[in-house]
Amino acid sequence: MAVQTSRGPIRPVTGTHVFRIQHEGIATADAERSKDFYCRVFGFQVLPRPAFTSGGYWLGTPGIFPQIHIIQSQMQPPGAAAPISPLGRHTCFEVVDYDAMKATLEREGIKYVENAQPGGRVQMLCNDPDGNTLEFQPATV
Repeated sequence: MAVQTSRGPIRPVTGTHVFRIQHEGIATADAERSKDFYCRVFGFQVLPRPAFTSGGYWLGTPGIFPQIHIIQSQMQPPGAAAPISPLGRHTCFEVVDYDAMKATLEREGIKYVENAQPGGRVQMLCNDPDGNTLEFQPATV
């Protein structure tokens, strides 16, 4: 049975059109360590955060998205020994200066892997201190 597709423009259903990624929530066993990592590697600042019952930080650049929301949690993050891999849950960031991002990882002594995707687009991946995989690609705009 053939599936029929529309020839007209795609019009999202009201409420389902994603405009941007606003933040990425990352569970951690050590909010201070994660804050230090993301501020060093991304150059993020600590942003105002409501007085939640759980500890943590909102990190980013004021007025610019995405942000990283560090959540002190009893949930188990992947762990420091987790493999660096794009095959599991990960967060990808487009960076304006790919070589500068690579230099930052090297300066901070952060292990990373770099490869080319099918079609030739490059990617660089590392893990944060809790084993969450982060991907970096050159900006497309």
